[in-house]
Amino acid sequence: MLSSTTTRLSPLSAPLASSVFIALFITATLIFAAPAQSQDVPPGATPPGKARPDFRGAPAASLDLSGYHLFNSAFKGDQGKVSVTQARADATWSRFSLGWHSNWYSWEDKSSLPLGSGQEAPWDSLHVLTFMVNQRGRLSQRWTYFVQGAIRSGFEKELSRSVGVAANGGLVYAWNEDWTVGLGGFVGVDPTTKFAFSSTFAMAGPFLQYRNPRALGFSGRLGFPKSELRYTASPVWSTWLGFGINSDTYRLADDSAVMPRGYVRSRMYTTGLYLDVTPTPALLLRLGPTYNFSRRLEISDSGGDKLRSHDLDATLGFEAKVSWSF
Repeated sequence: MLSSTTTRLSPLSAPLASSVFIALFITATLIFAAPAQSQDVPPGATPPGKARPDFRGAPAASLDLSGYHLFNSAFKGDQGKVSVTQARADATWSRFSLGWHSNWYSWEDKSSLPLGSGQEAPWDSLHVLTFMVNQRGRLSQRWTYFVQGAIRSGFEKELSRSVGVAANGGLVYAWNEDWTVGLGGFVGVDPTTKFAFSSTFAMAGPFLQYRNPRALGFSGRLGFPKSELRYTASPVWSTWLGFGINSDTYRLADDSAVMPRGYVRSRMYTTGLYLDVTPTPALLLRLGPTYNFSRRLEISDSGGDKLRSHDLDATLGFEAKVSWSF
């Protein structure tokens, strides 16, 4: 994973940092005049002046509804099992985005689980709220830039001491009509030493892009935290193989049997084969099976110090998404 600079937040500094972050970032984005772009399209994916006539430009607003299900998998050593279902909603207007997602957990063999009381579920659900600002613009015919910032809260029940902020940015160079390369930097502040914004920041690290993913034929992207190889058969149909890193940190409940007021970080690697259907330029439907591996839960105390980790077996799953732009 991309290395990041992290700083631990005290309970009182989180609200202050959040307020300062929002004020500075909204001010900065109001200064810039460049239009926003859809987050589904990488910066610089289309060289200037080379947009395909089959597709319209970036939408002014969009609404994404998505989710996934991970089938039962055991903790290493057959210490109980768990399945996970996630539902997610993201709304974007201009350069501003507001997101929410919840994970629901179903536990088996609770008495054998390596975390919790052995009688009750370690937790039933975990949630994330995110506000993000996304600014992109052109510096010259070949050079563009991108800047992103977010404030995030991951929690089980209580919101306090769950706030994190992050920012990243970089430059994108369009080598020619087909090849684009980008380099980005990342900084984060979070209540724990393990900062987990990889799912939020799709452009956090360096990447190499071959053709616009909307162009007919083959296209590809190699980068952090997501890579893909895509074949677009028509403006309506495309299929692609994807690989990505998913990581989130949550503040546990005050009365948690796992760690009162502590933190859990969930991490996994996912590869999937997806089908995208775009019956109209404003509507995207996505469905595909996934294979999820190198899964781990890391438990930290209320001060953010990591105490232990628990590995889970790989498991199959599936993802679905509906996206409207207008």
